[in-house]
Amino acid sequence: MDCFGRAQQAAEESRYRNAEEKVKLAVMGSYGTDGNLDNELLKENVNSIDGLKEKVADASNRPLNIIVDGYPFTIGELGEVTGERELAKGNAGEEVPLKEGWGEDSVRYYKTEDGTEIKEITKEASVTAISGGNGDIVPVPKQFYYVGGTTTSGVVISDNEADKDKYKGQEDVGKDLQGNQFVWIPCIEKEYVKTDWGNTYQNANWDNNIYTSEKIQIQKYGGFYVGRYEAGLADTIEEYTEAQKHTGSNQVYNLKGIPQSKSGVIPWSFIDYITSKANAENMYSNNKYVSSGLITGTQWDVMLNTIVNKTDLDISDLKDSSKWGNYRNNSIEYNGRKANAYLNGNWYLEKFENEEKGTTTNNENIYQADLLTTGASETTEKYNIYDVAGNVWEWTEEDSHYSISEQYRVFRGGTFIDPSGTWPACFRQGSCTVNSTSPDVGFRVSLYIK
Repeated sequence: MDCFGRAQQAAEESRYRNAEEKVKLAVMGSYGTDGNLDNELLKENVNSIDGLKEKVADASNRPLNIIVDGYPFTIGELGEVTGERELAKGNAGEEVPLKEGWGEDSVRYYKTEDGTEIKEITKEASVTAISGGNGDIVPVPKQFYYVGGTTTSGVVISDNEADKDKYKGQEDVGKDLQGNQFVWIPCIEKEYVKTDWGNTYQNANWDNNIYTSEKIQIQKYGGFYVGRYEAGLADTIEEYTEAQKHTGSNQVYNLKGIPQSKSGVIPWSFIDYITSKANAENMYSNNKYVSSGLITGTQWDVMLNTIVNKTDLDISDLKDSSKWGNYRNNSIEYNGRKANAYLNGNWYLEKFENEEKGTTTNNENIYQADLLTTGASETTEKYNIYDVAGNVWEWTEEDSHYSISEQYRVFRGGTFIDPSGTWPACFRQGSCTVNSTSPDVGFRVSLYIK
């Protein structure tokens, strides 16, 4: 076992021991003056355990089985405590006790009728905890709701209560939802690293630092949320109605607004890094429990590695992504809207057509391709996330060192107007300034728990 594995094991043992101690203390305080367990006192003490999953109705019916901090324990007839170090595997989507450190102590003092002052300590948190279905616990921010999925297939949450539990316990989560959706990427701090895919898969040097501000959520919650879809055009902005010419400075959609992370929306392209960043951060700027921003370079790499570890893809599919992306050198089935692009000196992007089922008319030889609305093709879905490969490039927060004369940022994922082998999902494209816009460059939003 490597040092990473030993560290994980030690942390799990510490959590188990803490839970075990809470159960033993509850039992120790439940003996009467005759030396026997007092059933009513045992019931009261057990039900007061912080992290107890479900209160007991009758403590006299022993052995008594309880779950504390996700671990199963049994209290025997004479008060002996036995436990299992493996977390109880609840059904995916089932609410479970908060993990240690997810809540903060809130102290309240009040007086009884006889004047006795009582100190009451409760746990307050920005999240509820739900089972990921595999012994994993996933934090769901308040004002967001578990929709479906598992930590094997990708846990999906929504900011609309109408979507709550719609696909509870199911690995595959449908797109017929009303709210903005995000997918949980589980990882611990030592896994939160950038991947150097090699010189073939970058066109500029890039910032390989991982900043402390990114790690805070990883340290506390063991993961992060990414938008399930490419950022969709704000519903306050009207669609263009005629072909748009790619000049590198076409500003047709370079406007302020609140992006959408929903299926069936026009990807928000023709937008530069500066405006993408501002819009991503404004998505939840007034929310008490979360904030939002552009996906970072580290998040992109961890997301790719998670997709490889959890799905039928392998590393080669990150370096030629034709199997799971919308690119110019492949054609994929879709159910949504498309806008055709063609090369005539410059690239031109036509207006979006009406919704339909069909196959993209991408053709590498004649420089023609179709841009799709978000989530239009099931081919592009992996780990309940859509369009990580192809469709539009996505701005990230990662600095590019392409030139010192201007500011550059890296975008990732490849594009519908280029080949999948040349610009695959792992590629770092760093040759565009922060003011550049293009019909094939958009962004994706990440969610941060406060």
